[in-house]
Amino acid sequence: MAPRSVLKAYQDADMQSVAHGGRGVDLVLALYDALIDSIGQAEILMSRQEYRDCGRQCSRALTILAGLRETLDFEQGEPVASSLLRLYNSVTSKIIGAQTRRDVTWFQEAKATLSSVREAWAELAARTTPVRTKAVISGYVDAPQASAVAPSGAGVAAAV
Repeated sequence: MAPRSVLKAYQDADMQSVAHGGRGVDLVLALYDALIDSIGQAEILMSRQEYRDCGRQCSRALTILAGLRETLDFEQGEPVASSLLRLYNSVTSKIIGAQTRRDVTWFQEAKATLSSVREAWAELAARTTPVRTKAVISGYVDAPQASAVAPSGAGVAAAV
C-alpha cells in the first residue's frame, strides 16, 4: 500500500469529535475534567463563603465553556453541535445562577449534567482508539472508519 493511503487511513480514523471541530476526544475529555473540577472547587469555596476564590473558579469554568462553545462545528457536527451548544448554555446559566443566588445546588446540577456527558465522550474515546490503532498497524484503507458524528451523536445526545 502506498504511504499516502496509509496516512489517509490514519487521518480518516483519527477524525474524532467532529462536533468539536476535529479537536480530538482526549482534548475534549481534558476540558470536561477541568470544567467539572472548577465547578467542584467553586462549590466547596462557596460553602466556605470564600466568594472571591469561588468567583475565580467560576470564571475559569466559564472560560472553558466559552472555549468548548467556540470549537463547535455546526456544518459537519449537526445535530450534536446544537445539542452541545444548548448544554453549554444551560451549564453557563447554572454557574451564573449559583453565584447570584449563592446556592451550591446549582453547581451540583451542573456537575451531574457534565459528568454524564463526559462519560459519553469517554465511551467514544474507547470506541475510536482501537479503530485508529487497527488502521495504522494493518495499513489497509478498508479499516472501519471512526465517524465521531454518529457515535458521539448517539452517546452525547443520550447523555444530554
